[in-house]
Amino acid sequence: MSILKYIALFLIIFLISACSTPEETTENKINIENTKKEEVKKEKTIPNKITMLFVTQPTCPSCDKLEAVMALNKPNKLISQYFEIKKVHLGEELPSNLMPPNGTPTIYFLGSDNEVLVEPIIGEKTETELMEFLDDSLYEFNITYGVDIRQLKINNKKNNNETNLSATNL
Repeated sequence: MSILKYIALFLIIFLISACSTPEETTENKINIENTKKEEVKKEKTIPNKITMLFVTQPTCPSCDKLEAVMALNKPNKLISQYFEIKKVHLGEELPSNLMPPNGTPTIYFLGSDNEVLVEPIIGEKTETELMEFLDDSLYEFNITYGVDIRQLKINNKKNNNETNLSATNL
């Protein structure tokens, strides 16, 4: 009989302690996760353009060929609208978060705070291959910042036009 008393006492203590611990509901977990995601989004600065960090050398035939492909109609149109090209020579200091290039040409696609958006272009590329890299970086920009840069540019143009129209109406 005394064993039953101890078991009953143990069960009562266990039930009391189990009932007194705070529970975290699924709804609370979701709200906490959403708040954290919103805070991360607020902390990131959304750049106006994607930075193309072009690592080159003075005598680099492959670099010249890649630049010629970048100057073609389709890539040039996309690059001029959504990208900013910054050139550095091999051996110059790069942002600390980038792996050093294996050679030239190498193009890094960077967002705000030199955040890498996609893998770098290494070597010569055809127009089709370059367009894939450009489209991939636009897609990753959308995922990283939660904003389609193409829509961002369209909205900025609309806002600028509205501002200009209202200024001329005064």
